[in-house]
Amino acid sequence: MSSGRPLRVGLIGYGGYGRFLIESWSWLPEVEILAIAGTDRQRLERTSRELHIPRYYVGHEPLLADPEIDLVVVASPPWLHAQHAIDAARAGKHLFCEKPLATTVAAGEAVLTAVADAGVRAAMGYVMRFTPLAERVRELARGAVLGELHRVDLANFAADEGLPPDHWFWDRRCSGGILIEHGVHFFDLYSWIVASPVRQVTGHRTRRPGTDQEDRVVATVEYENGVLATFYHAFDKPARLERTRACLGFDRGYLRLTGWIPLCLEVEAALDEAQYARLVGLCPEAAVTLQQEYSGKDQELRGGGHHYRVTRLVDLRCQPSLDKQAVYAEAARAAMRDLVAAIKAPGHTLRAPLETGLDSLRIAAAVA
Repeated sequence: MSSGRPLRVGLIGYGGYGRFLIESWSWLPEVEILAIAGTDRQRLERTSRELHIPRYYVGHEPLLADPEIDLVVVASPPWLHAQHAIDAARAGKHLFCEKPLATTVAAGEAVLTAVADAGVRAAMGYVMRFTPLAERVRELARGAVLGELHRVDLANFAADEGLPPDHWFWDRRCSGGILIEHGVHFFDLYSWIVASPVRQVTGHRTRRPGTDQEDRVVATVEYENGVLATFYHAFDKPARLERTRACLGFDRGYLRLTGWIPLCLEVEAALDEAQYARLVGLCPEAAVTLQQEYSGKDQELRGGGHHYRVTRLVDLRCQPSLDKQAVYAEAARAAMRDLVAAIKAPGHTLRAPLETGLDSLRIAAAVA
């Protein structure tokens, strides 16, 4: 492969998310979408014509045999991810895998073994790591701008209007269940922010009365650095009432993120001058309200066995974009650019390597 030409990409699966990736990546000079593969010849032909994709293959094996394809994207249904990823690696193709990595830990481990044996570069499609507000939250947590992080409380209320009872989503043999099919995105994002190994995972699942549909699940994750995180997911809302909110508790205040793709960051915190400067430096477009200034003895705070000196109590609201699809698409482009950089420069460290898919899968699978 010449370092000067675009990487040629083939997608296994081209449904809603696959189509979104194709449309997002069409703007990238680093890649060329060369082919798609699936099982429905008529749909393949129609999609390739609509999206101006030169080649289509019935079945994934002919795509993997195409010597001109450098990079394979696994965007097939969840129960096929592991086999498609293993086959791609064994064919010598670099890999971009949509979540989940697999529906079982054993299958996920087999994918990593195949990738290591083949010596290809591989990334997970954990695009939330590439969203601007998630990056800022990570910087705030890593820099202890609000003090140490102690608590993460994530609540994701999702719609089931498009998920009839016979949909594969409800069949854990196909999807792995909500925590594996869906929750891994959030396990990954907040584990990336917390930056500590997992010590223990517990959880609970509920079934919709009269059915086998597990529609509400919760997982509690204790990290080795003491952070305690709770992840609640419910697929029981009308689409117009979908909501995703996270609250993070720090020594000196609270941070809230709103949106599945985070679009709004709010902070309430008591800070000294250096911490305040760091906060507004990371969120230059934010609206800041000064709630109170402190002087003298009022600057002394105590909590959690620690003493602090602060100068002000502030509220901050940061919402750099209102366009969810634009933020989502740019995050997908950033994830692909990151993988291309790793393929062309072996020393490049991937932001979301394939191992992150196994880490989040292990958390999800630990909930009995």
